[in-house]
Amino acid sequence: MPVHLRATTAALALSGLLVLAGCATGGPPSTGTAHAAMASHVHAIVPDPERDGFLLGTHDGIFAASADGELLSRVGAYGFDAMGLTVVGEDLIASGHPRPDTPTELGDHNLGIIRSADAGESWEPVAFTGEKDFHALAAGGDGTVYGLATDAIDILASTDGGDSWAPTGGQLMAVGLVVTSGGNVVAATPDGLRVSTDGARSFQPWPGAPMLYALSVSPNGELIAGVDADEKIWVHAVGASAWNEVGTVHGAAQATAITDTGSILVADDSGLTLLPAGP
Repeated sequence: MPVHLRATTAALALSGLLVLAGCATGGPPSTGTAHAAMASHVHAIVPDPERDGFLLGTHDGIFAASADGELLSRVGAYGFDAMGLTVVGEDLIASGHPRPDTPTELGDHNLGIIRSADAGESWEPVAFTGEKDFHALAAGGDGTVYGLATDAIDILASTDGGDSWAPTGGQLMAVGLVVTSGGNVVAATPDGLRVSTDGARSFQPWPGAPMLYALSVSPNGELIAGVDADEKIWVHAVGASAWNEVGTVHGAAQATAITDTGSILVADDSGLTLLPAGP
């Protein structure tokens, strides 16, 4: 059965971010059944680079979650709308929009690319300040960061921690990017999954793959997870031929993450739920 997550009283007072997920019985593992709306949208979930747990990029800033998924407090002294979030080594790379308490030096209207060296406690502007809003950010094992901004269809890449960016040559519309252990870049597009084996220079359809969004990849790059329009969660192991259905969500999934053990953390209409590892 899934481990359903409860926010602490302090976290609820700070954010009202998530609600207690209910418990489904029978059938494949499922997220909660409460169907309660979240007070803040979750755009991305990534491993915490300094602690054992997760960081959630939300409409109101970065929030911490424990290794078993319990929501903790907001990280740092100020918030921002974290539309994109990824981990590069020990650093966080993010993008999005400022909130009223966001320092002005991070950007007006759009944050461009900002970086944190202290797990989200503080941020510095590094590229496209005030210019671009990246909704899709993903880092590979070699440190290359791929990004797709909302004002173009060009995939951009950075090999220096987000300081400088260049077009890869690949062009597409996508709602999410992940990078596998072999360096393949996988994009969730309105026309289905697309895969690049040449550093995002070109993309080809993934034959037989489900139509997915809310993509995530495991810390070792060996598992990919996503959700389809029928609320099914699918997982693919690198090197395998098939996708496996491993659970269901309730309503629209906002973001997913895969743990070291293959469990899946899901933020959806019912709250935040940790589903057990699939087959």
